[in-house]
Amino acid sequence: MTKQEELKYLIHTLGIKHSMIAEKLDMKVQTLSYLINESPQFDDDLYKQIKKIIEDYQFELNLFDVETPDNLDLFTGETLQIGIGERMRLFARKKYGTLKKLAEAMQISPQQLQQYISSKREPGTRILAKLLRLGCDVNWLLGGKESLESYKIYKLESELRRLQSTITQIHSIMQKTETGH
Repeated sequence: MTKQEELKYLIHTLGIKHSMIAEKLDMKVQTLSYLINESPQFDDDLYKQIKKIIEDYQFELNLFDVETPDNLDLFTGETLQIGIGERMRLFARKKYGTLKKLAEAMQISPQQLQQYISSKREPGTRILAKLLRLGCDVNWLLGGKESLESYKIYKLESELRRLQSTITQIHSIMQKTETGH
């Protein structure tokens, strides 16, 4: 795979708009499209700049801006057909919001996590154990089968978030009451 093909694949897979990359490179979208799609000579420096933009986008993107409704369908049928890397990405989105936050929780580098996400490496027992401790259903991760325990953990985490929000509201009311007297 050429560098241009790799970039096209990453941009398409991650759903990154050419306009965002072009803006960060301070060039026109048409110029960027030509360089990625048609240019016979592709500069290594430009390749590195685009890769950096893609990595920054991928690791800084907050994938969990809105609260998801509590329901029984944690993972739809289509998500069960994806590979380990995509399931790791889905776990990161649902539990941590970003891949960078998952990497921090796992105490590994974002680059190492990216190798698992992109299926360049398969997670070994050490990585699987870390994911398990973080609440990932390893059966689902490896085989696409969601277990009852996964659902129970999800429900408990949802209840915990709700209770923490209630406690925060009560604390805020108490502070207002104390300062009002």
